[in-house]
Amino acid sequence: MEALSQEGSFGFALQAEKGSFAQPDTWLPLVSLDAPNQHRGESLQLRKDYKMLDSADANDYESRYYLGAEWVEGQVALPFIPGALARVFSWIQDRDGNNQCKWASVLVDCIHTVKKLADVKVRKATIDLMKGEPVRCVLDLAAGGMQIAPTPLPNIPLAAPYIFREATAHIAKDGGPLTTDEACGRFRLVMDNAVDARLSNLAGVRCRGWFSRAFVDDAIYADFASGQEAALSITLARGEARAVISLPRLLYTASDLGLPGSHEKRIVEKVDFVALGSLDGLMPPVTLC
Repeated sequence: MEALSQEGSFGFALQAEKGSFAQPDTWLPLVSLDAPNQHRGESLQLRKDYKMLDSADANDYESRYYLGAEWVEGQVALPFIPGALARVFSWIQDRDGNNQCKWASVLVDCIHTVKKLADVKVRKATIDLMKGEPVRCVLDLAAGGMQIAPTPLPNIPLAAPYIFREATAHIAKDGGPLTTDEACGRFRLVMDNAVDARLSNLAGVRCRGWFSRAFVDDAIYADFASGQEAALSITLARGEARAVISLPRLLYTASDLGLPGSHEKRIVEKVDFVALGSLDGLMPPVTLC
């Protein structure tokens, strides 16, 4: 992953209601997306679905049309910075009485242009934690339209981003309590917001993911083989700032534990999991505190 970009920024604010643009109150720098040959930190694009009319008027050409739909979709890649995480998580998974998540207003300063969007929802959030790298989140966004706006004055936080090297992982094994596990090298969490084509949330957050771990014991594989539920938390630290990402209920769905084929390589297991909400339906599968 590249160092944080000094050009390009992303600002958003949660809206009180749909249809009312709110000036962004949270700003973050953009980092590069992972796509091949993709060095930008965003890929938001305006799309138009034009319908061609084929009339029986002796005209062989497509000459008449109407606009069937217009929408925006794409991704932004952001670092996790102290002081901004709570608002990002709130946008992703807070729900109202109708089980709908919050609308947001967005400004994306792409240096050469500024994209302005209202009524934006997060379709999916992918959080990557990798040793030695800044903690990064890629948001898949969708909105009904986009405008070009004047250059904003972004208030980028001065705090350095969380780095996974300074994080601590805790895993519950064999039905016991959370304990520190220093063998984990990478985590990926994918939070699906169940957003349909009309930007309605059809369900609460669905979370899947995986982590890689040096094979220091068979505790994880034993829980996978026996169907034992587990738990996971990751404590992020940067100076005095702290944030804890918690997954209180995990069910391991796959493990590719195997010999590496060479005595010069470590045995590393990759474990897939699904994160579950509480049995009473009150707690989401991922929480931040």
